[in-house]
Amino acid sequence: MADQTSDWDARFRAADTPWEEDVPSEAMISLLNRYVRPGSKVLDVGCGLGTNAIWMAAQGYEVEAVDISETAIAQATARATRAGVATKFRAMDFLQPAAWSSPFQCVIDRGCLHSIRMPATRNAFAKRVSESLSNGGLWINISGSTDNPDSPEDRERFGYPRLSIADIAAATERLFEIIEIRKCDYGTTSDTRFLAFASLLKKRPVR
Repeated sequence: MADQTSDWDARFRAADTPWEEDVPSEAMISLLNRYVRPGSKVLDVGCGLGTNAIWMAAQGYEVEAVDISETAIAQATARATRAGVATKFRAMDFLQPAAWSSPFQCVIDRGCLHSIRMPATRNAFAKRVSESLSNGGLWINISGSTDNPDSPEDRERFGYPRLSIADIAAATERLFEIIEIRKCDYGTTSDTRFLAFASLLKKRPVR
């Protein structure tokens, strides 16, 4: 999962993580409140410093959280301890096979799918999400939108994370029913206040 940067851990070690925020995602909260009950088992993929995972645990969700950066996981674990919440953090590459104690009812992905440039790798990511979910489980995805006014040249030059609805559908629709896609702000800071899509996807039955 190194499509947009060569070394995620180096970015966290250098505190060069403009995508991180101190407040949980409003789009994530809105979808959780409407579709996922507290007490549900939730996996936060690409959890970074753990802001969303810690918030979910404080609301009563059973949260496991993973990130490819060991530095991020160490810092997230320390933050959860200070907050007094029970969240299981693990450093891992989500695209590699992993054993879970039981399937999840919901997977949260804020900023992973949109960081993957290659369609085949986005397909592989969607497959791993599906494999992590129980039948009928939900995937909440928040990805930067190609409807932002930046040019394709700037997106390529600066690595802006952008997907179209067609990109999201191409990666997910064979394995997921698309329940809802709506526009939202990705975040609240000067670095993250760009247009995004918040998607709710339901795993198709495995026959």
